[in-house]
Amino acid sequence: MTMTTNNDASEDNRAVRSFCRICSGLCGTVVELDDRRRIAAIRGDKSHPLSRGYACFKGLQSGAAHNAPERILRPLKRMPDGSFASIPIEQALDEIAAGLAAIRARDGADALALYRGTQNYLNVAGFTMLYSWMKALGSRAFFSTMTIDQSAKWVAMERLGRWGAGRHHFREAQVWLFAGYNPLLSIQGGSGFFTANPTREMKDAKARGMKIIVIDPRRTETAHYADLFLQPRPGEDPTVAAGLLRCILDAGWHDAAFCADHVDGLDALRAAVEPFTPAYVAARADVPADLLVQAARMFAFECRSGAVSTGTGPDMAARSNLAEHLYQAINVVCGRFLREGDDAGNPGVLGKEKTQRAEVLPPRRTWEHGARGRIRDSAILFGEMMTATLADEILTPGPGQIRSLIVVGGNPASVLPDQRKAVHALRELELLVSIEPFMTTTAALSHYILPPLMQYERPDISPPAFEASYFAVPFAQHTPAAAAAPDGSELTEDWYVFWALARRLGLQLSMAGKALDMDRPPTTEALFDILARSARVPLDQLRATPGGIAPRLPPQRVAPARDRTARFALLPGDVAAELAAVLDDDGTTPDFPFRLCSRRMRDVMNSAFQQLAPMRARTAGNPAWLHPDDLARLGIAPGATVEIVSAHGRLRATAAADDTLRPGMVSMSHGWGGLPDGAGPAWPGANTGLLVSNERDCESINAMPRLSAIPVAIVPCA
Repeated sequence: MTMTTNNDASEDNRAVRSFCRICSGLCGTVVELDDRRRIAAIRGDKSHPLSRGYACFKGLQSGAAHNAPERILRPLKRMPDGSFASIPIEQALDEIAAGLAAIRARDGADALALYRGTQNYLNVAGFTMLYSWMKALGSRAFFSTMTIDQSAKWVAMERLGRWGAGRHHFREAQVWLFAGYNPLLSIQGGSGFFTANPTREMKDAKARGMKIIVIDPRRTETAHYADLFLQPRPGEDPTVAAGLLRCILDAGWHDAAFCADHVDGLDALRAAVEPFTPAYVAARADVPADLLVQAARMFAFECRSGAVSTGTGPDMAARSNLAEHLYQAINVVCGRFLREGDDAGNPGVLGKEKTQRAEVLPPRRTWEHGARGRIRDSAILFGEMMTATLADEILTPGPGQIRSLIVVGGNPASVLPDQRKAVHALRELELLVSIEPFMTTTAALSHYILPPLMQYERPDISPPAFEASYFAVPFAQHTPAAAAAPDGSELTEDWYVFWALARRLGLQLSMAGKALDMDRPPTTEALFDILARSARVPLDQLRATPGGIAPRLPPQRVAPARDRTARFALLPGDVAAELAAVLDDDGTTPDFPFRLCSRRMRDVMNSAFQQLAPMRARTAGNPAWLHPDDLARLGIAPGATVEIVSAHGRLRATAAADDTLRPGMVSMSHGWGGLPDGAGPAWPGANTGLLVSNERDCESINAMPRLSAIPVAIVPCA
C-alpha cells in the first residue's frame, strides 16, 4: 500500500490543522488560537485534499459558539423554583444515576429513553457509545432526528430491497437526478453526492459533461446547474415519480435484462403507473408534459449511468414513503447499480473492510414480525423508535411509558411536530437530561444540563461508519483537541456521561465488540484505538499527520453474488394501495390554498447557532418567504406580519419575497422560536411545528408526520 499525506507544517503552534464536524462536509480547517489557546479565527485549509480550502459560513464562525458569552460552562440543576444552579459534574451524575435506577426498578428499562440529535452523529466516540449504552440498559426507547427527517429511506429499503454493491458513483455518472435535495446549501452527504467543497464537486461534474436534473418547488442553488428543472406543486413528488416511471416503462427505456434477473412486480408497476400520463402529471403537479418526457428520456435513454438522489423535500411531505419508494424504483428499473467486477469505490480507511456484492438484499419488512412501538402500532426501524410518537410515548400510561429522557446533541422541544404537545410531554417527564452547551428550549425544560466540550476542544477522527458515503476516495483524518476549554469551566465528553452512568448502574459497556474497563474511564484516544484497530492506516500514523491521509489503496472490486434468487419488490400490496390512493385524492384543500415547505438556511444548522451574533447579523429570524406575485395579490408588503394558519394551528411570521419559489407556496425553516407559552429564554423566529399534528396526516409504518408541503392559509395582520 502506498499513500499520499497532507502534513504541511502549521504556521506556528497557535495554528492547528483540524476539521469541522458541524455537518457531513467534514471540511478541513485551520484553527488560529490566541495566547490562552482560545479560538481567534477559523479558515478553510487550502491544502486539504478533499475540501481544498472550502468551508461554509457557519463552519467558519463556529469559534463564536465556543466563545459565546451565553455558553453554559458548568453543569446545572433545576431548583424547586424553576431556576438553575451550578452543580459539580460527579454529583450531577450521581443524582441522575439514582433517578434512572429508581425509574428502571419501578417501570422497566423501556421507561428510560434516549434522543440523539444531529450534533451527535459526527462525534465519533459519543456516537458509538450511545448504542452500547442502550444495549446494556436493555431499553428499546431510542429516538433520533432521522425518523422525523428521512425515515422514508428506511421504509423504502424494507419494502423495496436494496443492492449490495450500491448505486453508480457520482463521479463516473453521466446523469444525476436531485429530487427535493439541495446539497449545495444543505451540505448533506450520504445520498450519492460528495459534500466536501460541494460547489466545486458540481462544477467538476458539469465540466465532465454530466447532465443534471432537479425536481424542486424552489429554484434552488443546485437547480442553477440543472440541464432540466422541474418545478412541481409542493407535495406532488409521488405524482412526478410515477409519471417518470410511466414514461420510462412505456417507451421501453428500462434495463429489461436487469429487471428479468432481479426484479419482481415490473408488470404490476407498469399497470399501476399507467394513469400517470404526462398530461395527468401536467394537470395535477403543474410540470409541463414535454418536460416530464424530456427528463425521463435524458435519465433513462440518453444516459446509461447515474442515479436518483432524494433529500428532505419528498421525505418530509405527505406520502413520503410512497415518494421515496417510487424514486428508488426508477433506479431499480433502470439498473443503476454497480455490477460484478466494477470498482466498488471508497473501501474506507478506518472501518472494517466490507465485501460489496452484486446482489439484491431483499425486503425484510421487519415491522411485520419484530417489536413495535406502543403508539399507532408504529415500527421500530434499524433499532430506533419513531420520533413523532415520542410525546405520546411519554404521555400515554401503561407498560413501557417513558419517564426519563436523555437528550444528546439535539433539541426536540423545537423540532418535534405539534410543539405544544411535545413541550407538555417533556414537562411531564420525571427526569429530563440535556447534554447541551446552550440554553435551548429543551435545556430550559430539563432537570439537569451537562455542558459538553465543543468540537475543537475534543479530539476526534473522521467517522468510520460513514466513510464510503462522505468521501469519494479513501481518506481519514485525526484532529487533536485544538482549543482549550474556557477558564473556570467544568465540561465533559458526551461519551463519558454514558460511561459514568453505566458504572453507577452496574452495567457493562463495550465498543466495537471490546468490553470496556468499568472501573477506570478510558481516554477518548483509547476509544479511537478500539474503533480503528482494523484500520488500513495505523492510527498513530494518522495522529502524526495533520490534515489527514489519502492512502492509495488497491482497487476494491464488486464481488459476485452469493444469492442470485433474491429480488426487488417493485410493487408490494401496501405500496400499490398508497399509489392508488393518490388517484382518489386530487390534493386540493380549498380552505388552505398555500403549501408551506421546509427550507434549509445557509447560516444555521437546524436549531443550532440561531442565537449567535454572527448568524443573527445575517439571519434575523425565520421569515415566511413567498413569491412576489403572491405578496402583491394578497396586498402584503415585504416586512409585514402575516398569520399562517393550518388545520392544526397557527403562527405569526414576517413576510419576505423570494422569486425562486413557485407561486402558491410559502417557505420557512423548522426548529426556530422559543417555547410556545413564552417561558424560558427568548429565541428568534416562529416554530412551524405549531402547524403540524403528530397524529393527523401521518404515514403508516413509520408514523412520519407531514412536516413539509403543509396546507396553509396566509392572512395579513393589522
